[in-house]
Amino acid sequence: MYSEEFQERISDLKADKTSGSEEIVRKAIQLIKNEIQKDPIRYGKIMDLSEMLREVIVIKKEMLALRNVLIYFIDFFQHGIAVEDLADRVIQKMDDQRNHLIENLIPIISKCKNIVTMSRSSTIFSALRKLSEDQDRENLPELTIFESRPALEGKKLALEVVNLGYKVNYLVDAAAGRAIQALNPDLVLIGADTIFPNGNVVNKIGCHALAIFAFQCKIPFYIASTTLKLLLKAIPFTIKSYPSNDVWAKDRPKEVKVYNPYFEIIPANLIAGFITEHGFSTNIPDIKLVLEKEYIREMYE
Repeated sequence: MYSEEFQERISDLKADKTSGSEEIVRKAIQLIKNEIQKDPIRYGKIMDLSEMLREVIVIKKEMLALRNVLIYFIDFFQHGIAVEDLADRVIQKMDDQRNHLIENLIPIISKCKNIVTMSRSSTIFSALRKLSEDQDRENLPELTIFESRPALEGKKLALEVVNLGYKVNYLVDAAAGRAIQALNPDLVLIGADTIFPNGNVVNKIGCHALAIFAFQCKIPFYIASTTLKLLLKAIPFTIKSYPSNDVWAKDRPKEVKVYNPYFEIIPANLIAGFITEHGFSTNIPDIKLVLEKEYIREMYE
């Protein structure tokens, strides 16, 4: 049995529709940390720790990268890190990855005059913020941002980057094709919720169509993500429909069925490159996580 606070925070994370995957992961890690602090003796046992981590993983089944966080926890635990310090070590690992990714991303986006993005990647926003601190406003790239329905994360991003000095084109998601043709951007750049071993990427609904338009117009389509999001082996992924009220809340005839997926898969053949903490690659980023214990591998099953 878990604490009342743990169960309440789990419910909050399940209901979170606007935070990016890394933000969700960080909130989940803080939740794990708080629960461990309440009973470090209990969670000093591998079985109890693993069970609690599994409880967190299932809150966002579509964010398969949460499984890699579990592996980080178990890996550090196996290497003798005190259970009370596990969350801080995982956060430090994530911070190091993110900082290196931003360092690799800045030289790429600083050369662009117009960048297109969809949804709100916290990593891309951090890179844009860093660029705005280092570069004069008149030299900042123009940003084209789609609203990203149904939660409108794109609107949130547009408001944030305008305050940093960027000029923004803001469009509805359905205008993606027209935007690519009319604006002829230097780059389409998005984050990732999950990167599969074959290079396919899970991200916000609408990104697949955006990738198709970019491919047809010969515009580079890049993924900016740490290798936290890269799965070590393929895991089944089901595109689910979320509450219909997000799309049509009132006066909907019962004969109308709403299909409301938040995520979709972008095929690897549409992706021109990955930018990770290791640099730029046209192929799947190389990640080296050594799974020393069989039960860790079983958690991927």
